[in-house]
Amino acid sequence: MNIGLVRHFKVDYEPDNRWMTSDQFNQWVERYDLSDVCVSAFLDGDLKWDVCLCSDLYRAAKTADIIYKGPVIKTAQLREIRMSWPSQSKLRLHYYVWQMIARLAWYFSHPSQEESRRESVLRARQFIDHIEETYQQSNVLIVSHGAFMKCLTQELLRRGYKGKRFVHPKNGKLYTFTR
Repeated sequence: MNIGLVRHFKVDYEPDNRWMTSDQFNQWVERYDLSDVCVSAFLDGDLKWDVCLCSDLYRAAKTADIIYKGPVIKTAQLREIRMSWPSQSKLRLHYYVWQMIARLAWYFSHPSQEESRRESVLRARQFIDHIEETYQQSNVLIVSHGAFMKCLTQELLRRGYKGKRFVHPKNGKLYTFTR
């Protein structure tokens, strides 16, 4: 069984102002989720993919429709781990700093985040269980998002799949795992 992971193409959205309050950051996340992608070249390797599953968020669904020739199965199980900052801080930080704070809050399962790290890991395990049960001998292409791809990768490696680890997955790049 081969599982291919692809992070959606780069999102075509930059904030009007990179320095923002927490409320502006949350608004930026909402607009980012609705934005289009910058289509780029995709190298699909030598494997023929039997099925493609993707996040139901627009950027992943559009990427999947472009790179996979066939029906695409969209699911909320592959959505990105949501980022937000619930307090109404007037402090202006660069949006990268807000992203780092939100990811650290998620990593340490801070209650400010909608999904804890434990819940994300469990979601990845359940999804890989579903893939292994449903598509036993198939080559499965998955289009998802950076942070959740890390959870999927950790679970695949834990189960004995072989593949290249990544620190920050590149947009539109295929990462293949084999068992």
